[in-house]
Amino acid sequence: MTMLDGMRRHKGWLKWSLALVCLAFVFLYVPPLMDPAPELTGGMTDVLARVGEHEITVGEFRAIYLRQLQNYQAQSGGEITTEILQSMGIDRQLLQQVIDEYAALAEAERLGVTVSDAEVRERIVSLPSFQQNGQFIGEQAYLEMLRLQAPGTSPAQFEEDVRRGLTLERLQAAVTNWITISEDDLQEEYINRNERVRVSAISFRADDFREGLEATDEDVGALYEQSSSDYLVPEKRRLRFVLLDVPALKETFAPADADVQSYYDNNLDRYSEATTLRASHILLRTEGSDLAAVQARAEALVEEARAGADFVALAQEHSDDEGTKALGGDLGLVAPGQMVPEFENAAFALEQGEISDPVSSMFGLHIIKATEKSGGTSQPLADVRDDIVDLLKQESADARASALAEAIAAEVTGPEDLDVAAQRRGYEPQESGFAAPGEPILGLGFSPDVTNQAFQLQVGEVAGPIQTPTGPAFVTVVGIQDPYVPPLEEVEARVRDDVIRRKAFVAAQERAAEISAQLASVEDFEPAAIEVGLEVNSSDLLTRGTAIPGIGLNAAVEAAAFSLPVGDTSDPILTGNTAVVLRIEERQEAAESAFETNRETLLNQLMTERQNRFFAAYMNNARARILIDVDLAAFAQAVT
Repeated sequence: MTMLDGMRRHKGWLKWSLALVCLAFVFLYVPPLMDPAPELTGGMTDVLARVGEHEITVGEFRAIYLRQLQNYQAQSGGEITTEILQSMGIDRQLLQQVIDEYAALAEAERLGVTVSDAEVRERIVSLPSFQQNGQFIGEQAYLEMLRLQAPGTSPAQFEEDVRRGLTLERLQAAVTNWITISEDDLQEEYINRNERVRVSAISFRADDFREGLEATDEDVGALYEQSSSDYLVPEKRRLRFVLLDVPALKETFAPADADVQSYYDNNLDRYSEATTLRASHILLRTEGSDLAAVQARAEALVEEARAGADFVALAQEHSDDEGTKALGGDLGLVAPGQMVPEFENAAFALEQGEISDPVSSMFGLHIIKATEKSGGTSQPLADVRDDIVDLLKQESADARASALAEAIAAEVTGPEDLDVAAQRRGYEPQESGFAAPGEPILGLGFSPDVTNQAFQLQVGEVAGPIQTPTGPAFVTVVGIQDPYVPPLEEVEARVRDDVIRRKAFVAAQERAAEISAQLASVEDFEPAAIEVGLEVNSSDLLTRGTAIPGIGLNAAVEAAAFSLPVGDTSDPILTGNTAVVLRIEERQEAAESAFETNRETLLNQLMTERQNRFFAAYMNNARARILIDVDLAAFAQAVT
């Protein structure tokens, strides 16, 4: 590994080490966040979530979230924002992972799974990040590497993280070590993963057979009589609600000029063009050398370079970085977060063409030259003022809505209280029409959180505040429409269309059966099909789990493809509203000779997959025994 690689990797080693250590057990599931109890969604609180006896605070989760954001930004050159993370659902996934970890730790405690100090130490000294030439780097170097993290990590915290990781490893091992893989299972899996087929496929879509079909009144009546439950109108509810409209609050606020200026000054990096830097360096190692002598040598090289000596030639002659020496010390483009802090701070402080004083890092002494530098300029306030004003208005509106929601929640125990508390603050309660689950609510729009809670409420109960696309809302149920089967007159159009759709599907199947019989004996399947006006989709050699062109992934089609002999034509295979006919053109058996070569790798993969699946199921059951509550208002506070 070159010195450049070492410097670039050093900044991010910890997150990968911890990912391997603390998440050594794998949750294959990331279930949706639990539906929080209405009483936990009221006001802002320092407690974001409770997992059994453990409380996850806003500050604790925010630190985890910001570190993850920093990691993404370092990898993307600063392009990842909190908005992007939230749009991808990363914030909720991260919270779920934290909750899952604490749930697993609670289960480990219940089972008496523990890890000793000696075992923690043994794991740390064996981590590749702390090894050099197969040996532990030593206590001082270990502490220095922890210190150099951004943000720094204390030994106590890191060792506790390792302890948790080992505990989780041991828990998974304890509940999965009984799992075995038989030789027959292993060979079957090898064949399934490595057998390949090439097929030709013809699809007969029901929609292509609708033309000319009719649905008589008799047909409609018969289908309705037979399948009336298919047209069931689900339970609907009518809501009375108070919406704290954030966009409306936003328009009532105008930030002061001083606040705009202050925000601009404090967030200047947001309005600055990223600095692009290309740098070269000469590295003089200090390990095992007389530091004063190396320092003197470095200063002499600096003086020589500043006097006009060719920096490339100096690097080629004197640098101890074998990875860049032949390149004249060229490190290429250097992005923020790639280098250790000492190097990065010195490099980005240089002007183009400038040469640094000797810079000390854990690798030795660096003499740095900024060979190319651009960017770093800031947009003037006038150009971004409108954006800042809008942001400050949004922050003010969000804060006021949260404060209003907290105040109303403190006063509300029933619908009458809600009306009084809302009207006291200038809000008039509104009523929606009847809405079913999954339908938009008049006045609130499409809000799954509102719908979920509304259909759990009894008449006379109030839920809230609940986050909606427009702002926090309080809801109460004022009407319930029981589910019912509507008379035929109300759903006749739907029934008539269903009759035609069913007839079309039957026609598609009949045509598929006809073609299957017609082409079963022909040698050249595709030309024969084309000759009768059919479109054929032909595949390359495919393994199981690979989409077939024109069909996609379908279990029934895949089963036929891998079970029929070469040259056979399938009977119609039904997939949704389509009938498929397959011809098996070629089969490539799994090579027996490669089985022994890949045996251990496959065994480990299959064992890991089965252990992870079982452990995921085990933890799903364990979670049911653990009280888990999430405060979504506090969660929103943590990620903004």
